[in-house]
Amino acid sequence: MGHMLKNRVFQGASHTLRFPANPSAIGPGTNEQVDGQTRFNTGTGKLEFWANITGTPGWNAVAREGNVTITKTSFTGNAVATQFWPLPYGAGDENKLIVHVGTVYQIPTTNYTITGSVAGGTGNIIFSSAPSNGAAITIIGGFASTVSTLA
Repeated sequence: MGHMLKNRVFQGASHTLRFPANPSAIGPGTNEQVDGQTRFNTGTGKLEFWANITGTPGWNAVAREGNVTITKTSFTGNAVATQFWPLPYGAGDENKLIVHVGTVYQIPTTNYTITGSVAGGTGNIIFSSAPSNGAAITIIGGFASTVSTLA
């Protein structure tokens, strides 16, 4: 039977909350795991939670503090072209980006789509209508990543 933490205020550095700690191979039985369970994986050195995020239940690493590379890619519209490349993004990355044409935010999958792949920098952005002549196109990405390196 589990223990509950109720109406407890943590004060100062003398109080902590401890998570179960074990390697990947050890943990609750498959039928005992419930969304939201948390553990520290001593094999990977990461805090993990149990959830069905991708359609397959499993342990998911909690993002940790660190440095994530933010990328900025720029183009200039010419009132004719609707497609610009190369991009360090690929098909399906629309919702992981912030895109502006001039000072106007572009709505993912409505105003643009991303095609191609990240490999070899073959990703493309395709706008639903050509950006005006001289319009600055700014694409910012990288903050959807949970992969980081500690400084």
